[in-house]
Amino acid sequence: MKGYLGKGYAYAGAQDNISAGEESFGEQAQLLEDTKDEEAEPQEQKQAEVTATQEATPTPEPESQNEDEQKADQEQKSADDSDGEWNDDSKENTIQYDNAGEQDDSSQEAAPDQNDDRNQEGAQLPLSPTPMPSPEPTQEPEEDHYPEIATDLTDGETVNGDYRTFYVQATDWYGNSLPSTSLEIYGNGERLSSKGEPSTGVFAYRLDLNEGSNTVNIKATDEEGWSTTLPTFTIYKGEDGQDEPAGSITVSIEAGTIGLGTILPATSIDYYQGEQLSSVVLRLLQNTGFDWRNNGSATGGFYLKAIGRGGIASGAAIPDDLMEHLKKVNCQLSSHDANWIGEFDFTMNSGWMYFVNGEYMNVGMSSCFPGDGDEVRLRFTLYSGADLGVGSDGEVWGDW
Repeated sequence: MKGYLGKGYAYAGAQDNISAGEESFGEQAQLLEDTKDEEAEPQEQKQAEVTATQEATPTPEPESQNEDEQKADQEQKSADDSDGEWNDDSKENTIQYDNAGEQDDSSQEAAPDQNDDRNQEGAQLPLSPTPMPSPEPTQEPEEDHYPEIATDLTDGETVNGDYRTFYVQATDWYGNSLPSTSLEIYGNGERLSSKGEPSTGVFAYRLDLNEGSNTVNIKATDEEGWSTTLPTFTIYKGEDGQDEPAGSITVSIEAGTIGLGTILPATSIDYYQGEQLSSVVLRLLQNTGFDWRNNGSATGGFYLKAIGRGGIASGAAIPDDLMEHLKKVNCQLSSHDANWIGEFDFTMNSGWMYFVNGEYMNVGMSSCFPGDGDEVRLRFTLYSGADLGVGSDGEVWGDW
């Protein structure tokens, strides 16, 4: 059993060895009692002073009561003196505190409150921590969520041509590409419409140039209403003369799906600033002696339906392994013209597809703008690209 450490008390011999434990325990208990008796002396003095004061008061008190109190005081004092005679040696190991000015309450020290946290083993801790007041919420400043705009225009540039094709890409604060409907593009005060989307989120616009200076204004607004407006671009039309090529690409024509292999090897051709791929391909076909059929125009909605030349399809034959795939899917076969290779020739799912740098372009040629060094391949398919490795709905047979 361990004792309670109250005010002004401490255990002595805390570092005694185990063999002296019992002796130390008894000595400590006596020290506690002696110390308590010594602290009781100031209380007795105070009581004597109070008694003297009461005696000086003219109010009469029964003599028997005064005699009983004095007798009790004398007996208590005698007991204290007798206890203190053997306690002097133990005081050397006792830590004593000055209790001057503090009210002594021996009854409370003898029976400490069970909730007093000084009683290390008997303390009753609260089940939950005392709730602290919540800090006042601080209002965070509203962040700017303005869209970002990128363009290839340069303020003050000079163009030696009749028009300038430029590109615009806008993203919202979260990094999502904005559609063309979120863009407001004005050239010389008139709103311009997109001429195509060469790649996801990148839109092409064409500005017909007037003599002297021309202006372009670009604004983007996202779904949350945040908008960004770029400073006005000024474009100058240069002197009339021969335009300088912006770069060159290579174009090839292939029909391995009908056993003809490469019809036109990769051929280099220049392109000009702002020129669409459809325009470059048509110029190549014309320069190399091919005919063509198309829907739309070179500047918008272009679709290459067929390529022709005398005897171009002579000797064409569908490879046996590819024919097996066509039969499995019940592909409908069709006739063809020896001088043309185009949509619905050989099968009802045939047509021309084009690739740029090995990637199938799922946009029309008039929406694609070449870059210097691009490799363009025109390839004929019999089943919507499944025989070219890019079939829709997961239908991929290989690459013929």
